[in-house]
Amino acid sequence: MLKAMVSMVSAATHVLPAVGIGLAALVLLGPGAQRMATGVRVWGAPVAGSEALALRIEGVRRLHGADDPAALQDLEVSAASAGAPLERWTGSTGEDGIAEALLRAPGGLREPVVVRIARGGGAPLLLEEQRVPLAPPLPAAETSALPGAAHRSALPGAAHGELRLRVTAARGAMAAPFPERVRVAVATEDGAPAAGARVEASAVGADLEGQGGGPVEVAADARGAAELTLKPLAHAVELSLRATRPGSAPPGTRGSPGEGTWEGRMPVIPGAIWLDPGGLAGERPALRLVSPAPKPRAYVSIGGARGRLLGAVVPLAPDGAGFFVGALALPDGPALGAGSVEWAVVASDPYEQGAGTVAWPLSPTAGPTPPRRVALLADGLPAAEAREQARAWGARRAGLAVLGATAVAQMVLLALRSRAARRRLEAHLAAASTDEDGTAGAPLSTEDRGRLLAAARAEPLLSVLALAAIVGLSFAAVAALATFR
Repeated sequence: MLKAMVSMVSAATHVLPAVGIGLAALVLLGPGAQRMATGVRVWGAPVAGSEALALRIEGVRRLHGADDPAALQDLEVSAASAGAPLERWTGSTGEDGIAEALLRAPGGLREPVVVRIARGGGAPLLLEEQRVPLAPPLPAAETSALPGAAHRSALPGAAHGELRLRVTAARGAMAAPFPERVRVAVATEDGAPAAGARVEASAVGADLEGQGGGPVEVAADARGAAELTLKPLAHAVELSLRATRPGSAPPGTRGSPGEGTWEGRMPVIPGAIWLDPGGLAGERPALRLVSPAPKPRAYVSIGGARGRLLGAVVPLAPDGAGFFVGALALPDGPALGAGSVEWAVVASDPYEQGAGTVAWPLSPTAGPTPPRRVALLADGLPAAEAREQARAWGARRAGLAVLGATAVAQMVLLALRSRAARRRLEAHLAAASTDEDGTAGAPLSTEDRGRLLAAARAEPLLSVLALAAIVGLSFAAVAALATFR
């Protein structure tokens, strides 16, 4: 019986560590493994009093600090303005992880505005109910730096002579190689319009009026206004103008009393996606976007003084002429709320932070209020990471409990095995000390037998503690490696 128990203890001592570590590894490397945390970010530019809450939803997957776009299905976005619920939006994010949600607010947005995102029948997803800030219905100072926003501002340049030339780009920005109108206002020193003045123009890096870069001449109207068409062929374009009064020296003569010159650079934006103004004409206006570089999509924000009223992701496809083209039909005025839209911010990135981001005016009468770039309103990634860590650690605790129980059981088995071995040794020594048949030598004296049994019964405390420490450290090392992140 004792021999069978000793055999069982010995077998368990060898098998238990492998079984315990295997079970713990299944838990730690399976349910306890760190997985991607999937969350959402909310971007927008809401303005107090606006009748629309246009949000750009970004699905993100994060693992060990690295982010990837996440295509999320069955999203439901709801919001409340000053406690009043707004219209809900349902949809999904695209391959780029972006979705545009439009929630109408007929009564106007008022603080506080709380946004909630759910997925799959209303289960909370990643972004808890969060309050988003509203900007005041005034132009933000930093937004005036957007290319195209200052479409009514004069371009900087070197001016000389009696006649004063004021040069503006009709839409505030240009994109190569697409034509844009340049307006020139000619006035005298006292500010009176120079009616009928002749304006001679030449450009470096651009084509003027289809003349292949050669000089052209136009006449100013009664208001002293003239207009040129310039097609940039490079990102650095220089324009030179010379204006002369009617009846003054011919264009080839320099330094005549009734002339003025202007030289400056055109606002050509590298990497910009061009908005074709021809698509805005007609009964059903549309945004026709053209990119000279291969880009899969364009991100558009439409709005005005009342903030961002509509957002869209416009796919771009090759048109056979070397460009990538996409179109977006504009809804009518009532669909966007009272008033008309004034701007379309077009970017190749969803954050509108790229150097090629341009605010194109949608009408010649676009108001002076510059558009706002979208800003981060709410970030659900930290909460998603916290939930994923809580889930993983819940499973890891079970694995660590298995490792701890295995370590304790292994040390108990080692103690039992050591005790059984000591008893066998004592029994063997007792039998040897009473052997008197002459085959094993002379029997031990009473004094020698006492000393031998005392040595066998002595507790090898140091060896047992050292072995237990080695076993504990081994399991602790396995636990540390399994939970390392």
